[in-house]
Amino acid sequence: MLLHGEDAAAWPILRLAASCGLDTRVGLEDVLRLPDGTPAPDNAALVCVARETIQHSRRARPSPASTTLRVNTPSQS
Repeated sequence: MLLHGEDAAAWPILRLAASCGLDTRVGLEDVLRLPDGTPAPDNAALVCVARETIQHSRRARPSPASTTLRVNTPSQS
C-alpha cells in the first residue's frame, strides 16, 4: 500500500505513512514547498527532506510488542 498526499497534506501524510511503515512518495508533482514553507528548489531537495523525515518517524515508531490496544466499552448495569 502506498500513502501520499498533495500540497499542504503532503508532509503530514508522509509522516503518517512512515510511522505506520507504509510506502510513500514525494515530488514536485505532489508538493512545491518544503515542510518549513520555503519553495523546494528541485525534486532532490524534497527527497532529501522526505528521507530525513521518514528516518526520524520510523525511529519514533513504537514496536508492536510495546503497543497496547485499549477498547472502551459501555459499562453494564
